[in-house]
Amino acid sequence: MEKLVFSVFMLISTMGFYAQEQKKSLDEIAKEMSNPTLPLFNLSMFYDYQQMTGNLQGASDQTVNLFGIQPPLPFPMKNGKNLLIRPLLSFNFAAPVYGTNGFESAGGIQFGDLPLDILFAGTNKKTGFMFGYGAIANIPTASTDKLRGEWRLGPSVLLGSIKKYVFVLVANTSFQLSGDNKQAVMGGQYVFAAPLGNGWQFVASPPYAFNWETGDLTLPIGGGPFRTIMMGDTPVKIGVQFNYYVAQPDPFGPDWGIRFNITPSLKRPW
Repeated sequence: MEKLVFSVFMLISTMGFYAQEQKKSLDEIAKEMSNPTLPLFNLSMFYDYQQMTGNLQGASDQTVNLFGIQPPLPFPMKNGKNLLIRPLLSFNFAAPVYGTNGFESAGGIQFGDLPLDILFAGTNKKTGFMFGYGAIANIPTASTDKLRGEWRLGPSVLLGSIKKYVFVLVANTSFQLSGDNKQAVMGGQYVFAAPLGNGWQFVASPPYAFNWETGDLTLPIGGGPFRTIMMGDTPVKIGVQFNYYVAQPDPFGPDWGIRFNITPSLKRPW
């Protein structure tokens, strides 16, 4: 884990600082960093802690600890549109899995599956309306069979508005391409960001999911304080969110969770 964190900060130091074309306030920078359709290299890093619950014996005794890195790959296109490719690298710490003998640990630090979000999107400068479309995929790269899922692929759409407040809704449906039990899952994320002044924001950005086959809904509500600061010429957004799950799969799912975020906005390397 120490080597991983060191490698991330070495990457930040070697990529150079964010070059601002003009002097912008912290509130303006924070607002730009909340816009998922801009070609910014916002290197999102987060740590998730979740308290689990469910009908399975011992479910309420389980916790999930996960570290994630989402490096964006933004490519500016014509007419103000951008191609955005966002892989999510995740590392699970002794993740709980349910087997014939009840819950057990997946063991150590395990690399998770690789979700991949591809979006062609842009923002209308006059109206602040955001629109995007693309695809969502899951690549089963987990380092242990206990955590490995299936190949998945499906369409994705983004709708949003950015004026004083930022509203974004991402919705997708992925279809299972491998395995015997073919399931379709709707998922996505809703985002709300409200300015509080001096780089502070209230931010809510939890993901949600719905399994069309089983009817299981995973729906958190919550949010928390974020602040954008300058480290040299590099804007860095730091924050924490608390989420309470108003719905989760009956057998096993999250009850509540807390997420710590740190996101430097780096100079795009191309």
